[in-house]
Parts: sequence; structure tokens; C-alpha cells
Amino acid sequence: MADRPYRTYKGGRVRPEPEHEPAAAQAVAAPERRGAIELPSGDAPPPIEPPRLGRLGRFGRGKGDGGWTPSRRAPRGLRFWLKLGIALVALLVGLWLVLGLLAVRSSVSQANERLDPRAPAALAASDGSILAVPTSVLVIGVDENANSDTLQVIRFDPGDSLVATLSIPRDLRVAVPGYGDEKINAAYSAGGAPLALRTVQDYTGLEIDHVIVLDFDGLVGLVDAVGGIEVDNPKPIRSVFEGEMHKFPAGRITLDGQEALAYSRVRRNALDPSDSDVSRGQRQQAVIRALRERLTSPGGILRLRTVAGALGGAFATDLTLGEIAQLAWVDQRASRRLRCNLGGTPSALDGQDVLIPDGSGNRRVLGEFLGEQAVQPAASRSLFAARCREG
Repeated sequence: MADRPYRTYKGGRVRPEPEHEPAAAQAVAAPERRGAIELPSGDAPPPIEPPRLGRLGRFGRGKGDGGWTPSRRAPRGLRFWLKLGIALVALLVGLWLVLGLLAVRSSVSQANERLDPRAPAALAASDGSILAVPTSVLVIGVDENANSDTLQVIRFDPGDSLVATLSIPRDLRVAVPGYGDEKINAAYSAGGAPLALRTVQDYTGLEIDHVIVLDFDGLVGLVDAVGGIEVDNPKPIRSVFEGEMHKFPAGRITLDGQEALAYSRVRRNALDPSDSDVSRGQRQQAVIRALRERLTSPGGILRLRTVAGALGGAFATDLTLGEIAQLAWVDQRASRRLRCNLGGTPSALDGQDVLIPDGSGNRRVLGEFLGEQAVQPAASRSLFAARCREG
């Protein structure tokens, strides 16, 4: 049997060989492999890289290809860190102020609850905003025996840009409703804030819109909480108060809480026997005014949390925190200030030292206090004379 030639078959369809395939294409070597990764041939175009995310840098500037050119992040300069530091400080100060305001609001709410519930009925009906109409506040300073040692009416008049303070001597003899003629400080002892309000309004004819009852022990803590106060002392004082000798030189002096209490309450000045209850009231005006200024200063505002702690139990009032803020605003914007006091003739009656009111002089001073007439000199040179002073 003749041998037959064998033909090898390959599976699948057989692609016909091109008749005229370029020689260069036939010379291309198989791609090199490295493990499972097929590497591009030497003359293959480079792969396209996607743009990097992050800082853009210069966009195709000077490259002619319109692509992204990454750039290095420049180091932070001093101005950046300065701005960041200022922002952090402002944030911390703002947070501190918010916490302080919340603490003060809590103290004021407690003070509203401590006020005699009968007192609001004795106040005049408010007829407008504190920022638009005059507002009068009676400040009653109470000692450890619950006696009203200080009576002052502070009137805030935004229309005339005027803040006026009227001191009422504690020994002034007036009609106390239900008790007859007594020293005016007897009204608080007999009937608390409601009777004191009625007595002051009946005698002066003033409409009192709000009341603050301040405990003198609380005054000590409040002055210390704001870091002390400064007052202008017109003449040197040497006096014993609560068993301790106090000396206050003439001029600008700085007082801590205990010194402020002694300065405002001393009744006998060994260096000036003519020092009177009227001059004592003037010192009390100076202390309260200095305290108001300190509370509304930047330093006082930053101490709000400390102030709130000192206010706890120190005062009672019908004023809300918003109304107190409005009064502080009017006080700060005032361009004129008056310091007034009622007066009279000193006398001894029923074994007591009293002050018989000077009717005409007190009416004139009340007109000046209300801004209804110009300030005039006192009718007499007496230390107990009724008068108003600018400043």
C-alpha cells in the first residue's frame, strides 16, 4: 500500500494570509510580558495620565497643551496665622460674653422673684419705650437692719440726652402714708419697697417707673467683682465706720468694695465738722455713678460672670435684663448729667435729728431735675440747701 502524505489540521477558522502584508508589520516582535502584565512596546505612545485633584496650579500656562500643571502649596505666612489667631480670640470672647449674659439673666430673674409682689402696683404705668421716653428708677440702699440708708431717683431722658440723679436725705421729715410725719427712711422700715415708693412719689410728685432695692453687703461684692471703682473726692475725710478708721484723701481715689461702702455711709468727718447728711448723699451718688460706669465699661462686660455671682441675693428689682441694657445704652449716650439733692433745715424733734423740708427750694430743684428749668445757684450757702450741679 502506497504511503500517503499526512496533513496537519488546526482547529478553528483559518485566516487567509494577506497577499501583500508590509514587511515592517511582519517584523514587529510579540509584546514582552512580565508575569500577567503586558508591557508596551518601545515605540508605543505614552499612556494618558488623568489630571491630579487638589490645588490646580497654573492651567496650561506656557505649555501650549491646555492641561493641568500641578504646583506646590506655598507655606502659610504670618498674616494668615495672625488672622486665624484674631478669629479664635473673637470666638472665645463671644462665647465668654454669651455665658456671662446667661448668668446675668439668671441673676436678674432671681432678683425679680425677690421683689415684694406689692411693689409693681405702686409703680407708674409705663407709657413707652425706655429708648424713647424719660424713665425714672428709685434706688433704695438697705443696711443690715433692713433700714433704707439711701434713697436716690435716677432719671434717664433720651430725648434731652440727660441723666439726672436726685438724692433724698434719709432724715427728711415727710408724710408717710398711714404713719403720719416721719423721717422718710421710716417708710421702708414700716412697709418695704411699696410704702417707700408711695412716700417718695407723694412728696416729690415724681412718677417712678422702676425700683431697685440694693443690699449694702451686696454692694461690697459687686464693687469687688468689677475690680474696684474710682471717684472724685472733693475734700479729705477721716471717719470711723464699723469700728475701723477710714481715711480718704481729696482727689481721684480708687475704692474696693469695703472702702466704697464706708465712703458712701460715713456720717461724721473728723476733718470737717460741717459734713452733713446731704454731703453723704452726694458721696453715695458718686459711688453709684462710678459703679454704673464700671459695669458698662469693656472690663466690666468681660467680668459679667463674676458680676452675676456677686449679684446673687444682692438686689431685688422689677427690671428685666433687656430693660437694664436699654437704661445702660441711654446712660452711655447722655451728653448732660445733673446731680441734685433735696434740702431743708436741720432740727431736733422728739429726740431725733430731722431735716425740715425747704418747700420752695425743693420745688425748684425738682423742676431742674426734670429739665423743666435751667439750673440755678442754691438759695443759701447752707450745707443742707437744696441744689443741682452739672456734671
